[in-house]
Amino acid sequence: MEQGPENRRNDIMERLQKLAEVSKELEQNVRMQAAAVNLVQAGELRRRVEELTRRQDALVQGIVDHHPDAALRARFHSLSRRIEEFRPQIRACQDARKLTELKAQIDESVEEWVHLFQCIVSTLVGVVPPPGPVAGPRPG
Repeated sequence: MEQGPENRRNDIMERLQKLAEVSKELEQNVRMQAAAVNLVQAGELRRRVEELTRRQDALVQGIVDHHPDAALRARFHSLSRRIEEFRPQIRACQDARKLTELKAQIDESVEEWVHLFQCIVSTLVGVVPPPGPVAGPRPG
């Protein structure tokens, strides 16, 4: 049975709610990991962060996969890969100036990725996409 627009919108909204919950929990765990006082605690938190990151990625991909435009989905996946490719470059970099350049490239790519995701979500829920990336309040 074909899912109607209202059911599709509700499904996307539920996924977004789960994504917000996972993202908040992930950010809390990252902060706790940074403040961990021993290796056991840090290891447990690292595993939790990895698990939450996988859940977050799956939720984002599940939302993006609902968008009807294959070219837009492909662009989103390409941006996701580009951002992932920065990780080994950062780890291998020993030059402060190069790190600054990498950070600028990462920031630009992440901003583009966020805006594209927001446009995809806007289309799926039937609202006008933002003209640029919109940042919400930082969890506290």
